[in-house]
Amino acid sequence: MRQIDFMTNPRAFMAQFGAWLRAHPAEHNVILSMCQMAERMLARGERPDIRFVAQSEDGEPQVAAVQMPPHNLVLSRFAGEDLSALAARMAEATPSFPAIVGPSDVAAAFADHWARITGQKTVEYMDQIIYSLKTVHFPPDIAGSFRLAREDEAPLLASWMKAFAEDSLPKAEHLSAEEALRKTRDRIAQGSLAVWDVDGKAVSQAGVSGTDSVARVSLVYTPPEHRGKGYASAVVARLSQQLLEQGREMCCLYADARNPVSNSIYRKIGYEFVGRSSMYVLAPT
Repeated sequence: MRQIDFMTNPRAFMAQFGAWLRAHPAEHNVILSMCQMAERMLARGERPDIRFVAQSEDGEPQVAAVQMPPHNLVLSRFAGEDLSALAARMAEATPSFPAIVGPSDVAAAFADHWARITGQKTVEYMDQIIYSLKTVHFPPDIAGSFRLAREDEAPLLASWMKAFAEDSLPKAEHLSAEEALRKTRDRIAQGSLAVWDVDGKAVSQAGVSGTDSVARVSLVYTPPEHRGKGYASAVVARLSQQLLEQGREMCCLYADARNPVSNSIYRKIGYEFVGRSSMYVLAPT
């Protein structure tokens, strides 16, 4: 019998769906990292605003949807045949989210059902390739060295973060200069932003998030004046190696499928194809 549950407690959700999600750690890394963040907030006595919808059949997980308002709805892989019931039940709850993200086949099917049920137009915005890595292949010698970002570099790296968002993300996720600076300073304080350094100056960056077991490399950005010199390859390779040495089981990343340069870089480093992820943006009603 099919069952659809709405939850707000990350511990209860992970007790039901955690093992199933962790069986595909790269594909589900965004959901798993959201759950880890929410569980840590609970442990600190905070009340995370996170919402789960879980569908199962005869007690076996089929699909999950997670959202931290006002951010995107993130879908898991789907082990069933029809997503219409999930979309219909969610539409009854009238959630608000700017986009639908998930494995490409699941996101496409859910977006179609959502548009039909709600009348809200959905448009594919992003097609990404999901990669994972357990062994790093270092690029040939590249001038410079790897290090973590410094606080005095925050204004420069914030401008890169803002440019990255404008190049890669829908308008709803673009950052003001103030937001970019705050996020950059938070990452520097957490030690989750690295750079490639040439003669004492940052020339490329990469960030890390994810879970305690699987790191997700992101925010890879090289400003135009420094491109074509291998700096992005170098910083991603060294950051990935550092994360593995620190005990992560693997690294993963999501790359724009329409950018052959970045995909070539990641494959040469040792990142291997896992699957595809898509984002469907919802048109304002």
